[in-house]
Amino acid sequence: MYEFSALKILHEDMKVKNEERAIFPFTYNSKDFSCIFLTDIKPMRLYLSTLGHNPIVFEIEIDENYCAKTYIEDYKELILYLEIKYDPNHTFKPIDLFEALNNKIPKKFQKKPNYSEVVSVASKRRRVEEADKIYFCGWRNNPTGYNVSEMNIEKTRIAFGDRIAAMCKLKNVSSCWTNISSDENLKKINDLYSM
Repeated sequence: MYEFSALKILHEDMKVKNEERAIFPFTYNSKDFSCIFLTDIKPMRLYLSTLGHNPIVFEIEIDENYCAKTYIEDYKELILYLEIKYDPNHTFKPIDLFEALNNKIPKKFQKKPNYSEVVSVASKRRRVEEADKIYFCGWRNNPTGYNVSEMNIEKTRIAFGDRIAAMCKLKNVSSCWTNISSDENLKKINDLYSM
């Protein structure tokens, strides 16, 4: 396990500022990443996304002690993206990336990611219902005999965190999504509390 001590420091500042999600840049081997840190999902998640039209996303689960397994799924893709060359004196390991990242994580909260960015990034690592639909447009009360799907709950969790996902499961309410940005309706988020 690797301890991200800098995430703990960042998270403390986020708590003071009443923030649960943060986005920040990171560069390794002259290659840029956009990092999204989610603290309102357990285990917490850190997403490293390459830049460009078809980004590669790496997901790291962070436990309550800010530790992560020293393993990265799609390790070969990471090596290719970083253009790591063979070195007989040192084999690149995920911990090398983790140490560099830990040294570059900001100590102060700077910016919150948009929920649609989070859904778009996370859907590259997790199976998400209708992954192309990243804009929230409302809630649907499921009729008796029909239950909100686990995939819808997961998408809701990714977008809005554990608390809202749990409420949807309890109330049997599905989140509704569209791929048309102009149909987004963030005002309806609070409608969940009155359902």
